[in-house]
Amino acid sequence: MEKAFFKRISSVIFSSDKTELDICQQIYYKCLLASRKPEFYTKFKVADTFDGRFDMLCLIISVYMHKLTKEPEKTKEFSQILFDVMFKDIDLTLREMGAGDLGVGKRVKIMSENFMGRLIKYSQSLENNNTSLLAKALSRNLYRQDGMVNSDDEVTAFVLKLSLEIASLKMDYVMSEEFDMNDLVASCLKLDNE
Repeated sequence: MEKAFFKRISSVIFSSDKTELDICQQIYYKCLLASRKPEFYTKFKVADTFDGRFDMLCLIISVYMHKLTKEPEKTKEFSQILFDVMFKDIDLTLREMGAGDLGVGKRVKIMSENFMGRLIKYSQSLENNNTSLLAKALSRNLYRQDGMVNSDDEVTAFVLKLSLEIASLKMDYVMSEEFDMNDLVASCLKLDNE
C-alpha cells in the first residue's frame, strides 16, 4: 500500500504541463505527507490509526482551505477540485484496505460530512484567532474528547502558527505547484521546538 501511495505522489509531482487538477492533486499529496509527520503522533499524541490520520489530514487541509476563503472568487473552483481529489483518494484507500463497494460509499459520505463540520469549526476559530474555540475544536476532532486541549497547549500554538504562516503568503503562490504544505508544516513544527 505504501508503494502505491508514493507512486501516485511521484506521478503527480514530477509530471510536466500541469492542469489545475494536477496542481490540486500535488497540493493534496503534500498536505497528506504533512499530516503524517511523526511529531503529530508522538509529541502531540494524536492516535496513530486510520481515524487519527484522517483527523490530522482534516486539520491540515482545513488550514489550507481557510486560506483559500480569503479570495473566494479566485479559489472557489480550486477548493472544490481539492475536496474532490481528497475524497477520491480516501475512497481508493478504503477500497485498498478491503472495504466493500456498499460500505465505501456510506463511509466516504460520513467522512466528507465530518470534514465539512471540522472545516467550519477550524475556520471560525482561525478567522477570529480564537484560541479557546480552536482548543475545543482540536479536543473534539483530534482527540475525540472534550477538554483534552487548552488554549495554551503546543498543538494549539502549532495550528495558529501554521495559519499565520500560510496567511502571509500570496494566493497565487499558495495555489501553485511551487507551494509545499509539507515544508511549511515542517518549519512550523521546528519553530515550536525552538
